[in-house]
Amino acid sequence: MIHRPKSIWQGEWKIRKQGKEKKCICRKLHLAVDMSTYEIIAAETSLISVGDNEVLPTLLNPL
Repeated sequence: MIHRPKSIWQGEWKIRKQGKEKKCICRKLHLAVDMSTYEIIAAETSLISVGDNEVLPTLLNPL
């Protein structure tokens, strides 16, 4: 009887070698830019699930 080695997918190999992988949380960066000077007027970060229309009032508030 022939025994074949168990194939390991890349993620499993990484976990075995380096330990448990940390979960990444994606974020968006929303910018308000003055188009004449290209100066950043306001910036806001949010979770990836938050839409641009929800952040727009916050960006325009300082103006």
